Amino acid sequence: MKTLGRGSITSVLRMILGGAWYLGWALLAFASLVLVAAGAAFLMDVLGYSPGPASQVFDAVQRLGWVYPFLIAEIVAAMVVVDRLRRVFATLIAGDPFVPENARHLQVIAIAIAAYQVLRHLTQGAVAMILTLMDMEEPVIGGAELGVMPNISLGAWFAVVTLLVFAEVFREGAKMRQEQKLTI
Repeated sequence: MKTLGRGSITSVLRMILGGAWYLGWALLAFASLVLVAAGAAFLMDVLGYSPGPASQVFDAVQRLGWVYPFLIAEIVAAMVVVDRLRRVFATLIAGDPFVPENARHLQVIAIAIAAYQVLRHLTQGAVAMILTLMDMEEPVIGGAELGVMPNISLGAWFAVVTLLVFAEVFREGAKMRQEQKLTI
């Protein structure tokens, strides 16, 4: 099977990224609705209104609603990566990978991955802080102990640096290709 052009592995990967794109939109919509519900639950609590039979749901939403702004930011960062990858793969399918736009796409992907990593650390710190304030002796979520030691993903930061280098390679490749077209 060929790697570039129509009917290639790249086109299959672009279809998978298309599915991830729509899944990201669905997750973003859900997280936004929960954030709005958390705001409504907070407002109802301030006004002294009790929602009745749905009070357990509103209590859970109000208790965990502060996490959703971080979650929304992380989803947006992931969607930026997926969108830019889709654009890069579109040029690969067209058989023209060394275009100046791909260098910019790779830079934006690197920045989005770095932002995602920073947001992940902020989220973990906020969760650990809230759980500590709630007097939990061992802040544990999903089997992962929080707040003890920062979990720095060296692979992700290596990917950021590598993508920045590849962005420069693509920029130089596009420049050389443009110069080649101008020579007789």
